[in-house]
Amino acid sequence: MKKFLKILKIVFWILLVAGAGVLVGFTEVRQYSRTCRGLDIRVDYGLADVLITKEVIDSLILKNIGIVKGKPLGFVNTGILETLIRKQPYVDRVAVYEDNEGILFVRVKQREPLLRIINNQFENFYLDQSGALLPVSSGFSARVLVANGNIDFPYMKNPGYRVNIMALSDSIYHDSQLTNLYRLAMYINHDPFLKALTDQVFVDESGEFEIIPRLGNHVILLGTAEDLDHKFKKLFAFYKLGLNKVGWNKYNVINIKFKNQVVCSKI
Repeated sequence: MKKFLKILKIVFWILLVAGAGVLVGFTEVRQYSRTCRGLDIRVDYGLADVLITKEVIDSLILKNIGIVKGKPLGFVNTGILETLIRKQPYVDRVAVYEDNEGILFVRVKQREPLLRIINNQFENFYLDQSGALLPVSSGFSARVLVANGNIDFPYMKNPGYRVNIMALSDSIYHDSQLTNLYRLAMYINHDPFLKALTDQVFVDESGEFEIIPRLGNHVILLGTAEDLDHKFKKLFAFYKLGLNKVGWNKYNVINIKFKNQVVCSKI
């Protein structure tokens, strides 16, 4: 009797597992054959200007995969679709998934340009918030800080370059010109006053930075990207106590490179 009950128990579990397998298989077949009822594309721009639209992504899908609406979802490879969209230069992250109603969702996070760079070879490109390089869009323009002058970094020869932002706080880390531009642009971008004040950054022949403000006829000599807190505190104090009294057009050069002093040249 015990042997019979043991056999019966084994048969029960075999049938249970087999039934579960059939049920899963049936569900997968239904999922595979279910018709796509629509495509929902949304792009998260953060605080950045538009560089890629959902229409561009829709055209990309249409060109490479075809019309997905009305097609069995099993024929839509979401992994390939994600890879295809992720290869677009302005795309930071992408997720493609479907719901139980047969809607295919495409969610894209656009990269956020930080700085537009024009090097001494007249190459035009962006540096984004993550330190990556981006091409300039032919259809859209990001309203960001501009850096030009003696910038010798060659864009076309470094398509996969990314600033090592994790090492910025390391005193041993060797700073490159692009790293210092990133450090300066991030500092300016995170300060509301500086962001509103600064029109562009110019790199002189010695590799030092000059700031061209939107107000006044002066140039701010910043020097290197070191000790930015101290330098800009001096500038804020001078604006408040100096230029507000004598006028914004009193000087043509404001030098904040040196420690504990602001040196000005009159027009």
